Amino acid sequence: MSYTSAEVKLRTLAIADPNVSAAVGTRWFDRRLLPGYINQGTCVRAFRVSTIRTYSQAGLQNLSQPRFQIDVLDFDADTARSVAATIIDFLGTISLAQNNQFNSPYSTPPQFPTFLLGQRAGMEAQVDASGNPLASKGPIFIESLDIRLYNLEN
Repeated sequence: MSYTSAEVKLRTLAIADPNVSAAVGTRWFDRRLLPGYINQGTCVRAFRVSTIRTYSQAGLQNLSQPRFQIDVLDFDADTARSVAATIIDFLGTISLAQNNQFNSPYSTPPQFPTFLLGQRAGMEAQVDASGNPLASKGPIFIESLDIRLYNLEN
């Protein structure tokens, strides 16, 4: 398997998961939400906060520990909270530290090294393309998940 970033692996597995896919479809974005997509339903944005890499005598190790913030956005706070719970369950079934889930045939990883570091709720105003707030639908509710996982870098 050629190099694939942790962001792409995470998004690929999330879209392939039947529970996450039912909740957000393909509205899983890196870094920022594209304009207008929130009107189609619950959206997720995931971005890397930091990465721990270690050296050994042989050099830089190929196992990293990226930390992500995953935001679940919806016009309904309960829906955002429910989808966040679905994503937490999903995170307990994946491993980016091995290629089992990306090989053909697919195989289940033997362990799931993912850590939920925190969860918090928030809101942000919906804005139009020019940056002006839109009052028609009200605020967007956000459930933010702070996670760390292991990722195979090769």
